[in-house]
Amino acid sequence: MIRALAAERMASELPLVEVAARLDVDPSTVSHYLSGDYPSEETRDKVRRVVEETPPFGLWPQLREALGVDVAAEALKWVMGPRTEAEPDVDDEKCLACGRCSEICPSPDGECLGCGECVRACPSGARSLSVRYRGLVYRVSSPK
Repeated sequence: MIRALAAERMASELPLVEVAARLDVDPSTVSHYLSGDYPSEETRDKVRRVVEETPPFGLWPQLREALGVDVAAEALKWVMGPRTEAEPDVDDEKCLACGRCSEICPSPDGECLGCGECVRACPSGARSLSVRYRGLVYRVSSPK
């Protein structure tokens, strides 16, 4: 269902074929999303409410599991879009410079999605994340 919301936003800037490729669906599926044939408007409204109420790091684990990392990152980027400001932070004293945070980051363009994957991957607890979403600021950090 999140693919349909992402497709709606992506279609205003990208050709249908590229939308389909980025979301890993057939172009005819994107056409159905855009025409409102699938999913139902009721289902879209429910998904919109969940997205409105949940910051990106809260949605990420389920999206990653359901869609795979690449599609989930693309969908999250487009669905959350400009409503999300995320800034990763590193405690240089704790950082081991292992590079796991960079390796695991799913962002397709290097811009922080606010998913928290880098925080989860950090073995020393040196990573944290500040996410501003819907007027609230969340601080995501590792218990390590």
